[in-house]
Amino acid sequence: MAAIERAKKFSESKLEDLRTRLVEVVPSDEAVLTCGSYARREASDASDIDFFIITQQPDTDKLPWVEKAKSIISEIVSIEPTANGTFANVEVRDSMLRNIGGDNDSNQKITRRMLFLLEGEWLFNANGLKIVRHQIIERYIGGSMTDHQLALFLLNDIIRYYRTIAVDYEFKAFEGEKPKPWGIRNIKLVFSRKLLYASGLFSVAMTADRSREEKVAILERLFELPVIDRLVEICGQPRMAPVLRSYDHFLTRLEDSKVRNRLISLQRDQRDDPVFRELKNEGHHFTRELLKLFEGTFDSTHPIRKAVVF
Repeated sequence: MAAIERAKKFSESKLEDLRTRLVEVVPSDEAVLTCGSYARREASDASDIDFFIITQQPDTDKLPWVEKAKSIISEIVSIEPTANGTFANVEVRDSMLRNIGGDNDSNQKITRRMLFLLEGEWLFNANGLKIVRHQIIERYIGGSMTDHQLALFLLNDIIRYYRTIAVDYEFKAFEGEKPKPWGIRNIKLVFSRKLLYASGLFSVAMTADRSREEKVAILERLFELPVIDRLVEICGQPRMAPVLRSYDHFLTRLEDSKVRNRLISLQRDQRDDPVFRELKNEGHHFTRELLKLFEGTFDSTHPIRKAVVF
């Protein structure tokens, strides 16, 4: 899996640089994390960096160090996230524990919360972020939950998030004020977004027939692992091999600047483009392999089977 290994090495080098530099400006009680390709260890020179700040301060406008932190990050990774979007912003720590599913749970809120849980990686204050992750997991796993139950509250939010990004894709690619490149977003939805979703489903499945304390501990341990490592931990390397081969092909193709630029430049009526079709067909194979992995890991009597349908 050469592309996976190259991306991992590149990502971890950048993460080390970011962590070293952010110590210079971020107060000890604050936290910075990254999501996306750097957190998943699959970044390249062409990758932007999705990051956000978690603060304990209620007034996010009075954080003089934030711009300095953003400047450092942009020095190390020059491709920044979309302006005025979900990332490169500040989230108040306490707000991540409230209004889950409520009227104030916006797309940006659920995106930050889910990506923090499922792929978030620390850039500053690893222990502080571990505490926040623990608190969010405990919020999802209520004290009245019985041993045989899955963490259904969390599972439903993972499903909600995945369906939300699938629906948002249509809006952002075709209806937004400034439509985003649909081709590369479509391919990423088929591969990286789907793998992230699978890692959440598989992790929740592991909470069946466990005490509440065990459910929390299992999810904490699994969510601290990068997505690929998490699925290998659950399923084993041999059974993950077909999925990883397909994913490695995806990363290999996106490493090629000509392929990436071609996908970025595609118009909506160019679905028959040979590069797009080749990756789309590989994506269908990838999906079938993920489904086989799911069915082979959790038999027909496992409660996760019913939970994801009903």
